[in-house]
Amino acid sequence: MRQRTPAEIRSLRELFTTEDPVPESVLTASYAAIARRARERESGSLSLVGDSAEEPVGVRSGARPRVLTFAMPGRVLELDLVPMTCGLYRVSGMVLSRAGHAPPSGEVVLRRPDGEHRGVLDEQGAFEVPDVPRGPVSVVYRPERAEPAFADWLVC
Repeated sequence: MRQRTPAEIRSLRELFTTEDPVPESVLTASYAAIARRARERESGSLSLVGDSAEEPVGVRSGARPRVLTFAMPGRVLELDLVPMTCGLYRVSGMVLSRAGHAPPSGEVVLRRPDGEHRGVLDEQGAFEVPDVPRGPVSVVYRPERAEPAFADWLVC
C-alpha cells in the first residue's frame, strides 16, 4: 500500500525548493557519487565478516589490535589495526587464497577522505601500511590483472 505524503510535508518541500534550492554543483557531485558507488559494487565487493571490536572485552584487556576480516570470491583479507601514537594506526595483514591456488599479488589500499594509503602484497600475500590516521576508511583490494574489490566505509 502506497502512503500519500501529507500536505504539510509537500508544502515544506516546495518552500525549500523555491527559497533554498540545492546548488547544481552539489546535485551533480551527488549523482556522480551514486554512479561511482554503483560501478564499485558491480566490479566486486569485500564483505566484512568479522570485527574484533564487536567482541566482549575483559576488564584488564588494555589496548589490543582491532582485527577486521573481509571475504570475497576465492579469497579472504584480514587486517590488524594496531594503535600507535597521536591517533595513528599501523595496518598489517594478509590476503589468503584458496588452498592450491597461487599466492595473491597486487596491493591493499586504504581510502580516506584525505587520500589513500597503500600496501603492496609480498610473495606470501602479506602487507603493511604505517601511519594511517584514525577516522573513516574504505578497504580496496587491487589484484594484478583483475578487477578491484571494495569494502563499505567504516571508522577505525
